[in-house]
Amino acid sequence: MAVCRLGVVVLLVVSLWGCGYRPLGAAPPDSQVRPSLAIPLFANRSTEVGLEAIFATALINAFAQTGAVKVVPGDREADLVLEGKVRSLDNTSVAFDSVSRSSVRRVTLRVEITLRQKKGDKVLWKDTQVLQEDYVVDPNYHFGEATKTEGLQRAAITLARRVLDKVLLVI
Repeated sequence: MAVCRLGVVVLLVVSLWGCGYRPLGAAPPDSQVRPSLAIPLFANRSTEVGLEAIFATALINAFAQTGAVKVVPGDREADLVLEGKVRSLDNTSVAFDSVSRSSVRRVTLRVEITLRQKKGDKVLWKDTQVLQEDYVVDPNYHFGEATKTEGLQRAAITLARRVLDKVLLVI
């Protein structure tokens, strides 16, 4: 009975594999078919310095790892351009050591993303993402800024994963 079930499962897996079913982005990249993608620095409308580079770097790394697109440095030779704009950044306290001292803060970011096809300047996909990450507040200013930067980097990686999933469905 167990051998029969195993045989059915193997037959099902082999037949589905033969039909071309596979996880999204898992196809071997064909350099002739892969579109080229440029990811310029984000526009930063917040008061936080350096966000434009953090978000662009996270997206470049995510797309470069998939191999589904060819990431290029400038938008001149790119088929697609992924542009972003950090609309706002808010910090709120979510945990306290005492009545007046925050121990954990939450950074909330609103980021607008647009995927454009260079040919014809057509917008293929546009979305606004809201990201939240918590970070530990340290009384030492330098350590506190470092943990805040780590929270921002985690938010950028989360955004990169979300955008990657959605863009792979569009292209």
